[in-house]
Amino acid sequence: MSTRDPGLELYELKHCPYCAKVRRALDDLDLEYESHGVPNSRNKRDEVRAVSGQSGVPVLVDSRNGIDGMAESDDIVEYLYETYGDGKERPSGIVSRVFSALF
Repeated sequence: MSTRDPGLELYELKHCPYCAKVRRALDDLDLEYESHGVPNSRNKRDEVRAVSGQSGVPVLVDSRNGIDGMAESDDIVEYLYETYGDGKERPSGIVSRVFSALF
């Protein structure tokens, strides 16, 4: 973990394809973020619930922009490209599906 605050935090499961889609966007945009691995069991995701009000992942926190717990991978990816993409186009269609399948 970096000693400087990246401002972005991702609550995720390692083998979740929706989480992989968000990680791919973060990597594509060369964004630093802090990863929080969560338990497989939804019943044990108290930290995720505290941040977002629900137990599903992925969940993004962006303390720089007041985002406390954004859920839904497509919404997160869209937000990342709109906020940090500097005009960069997000992968869509088959490219997006291939990226998701790889992770």
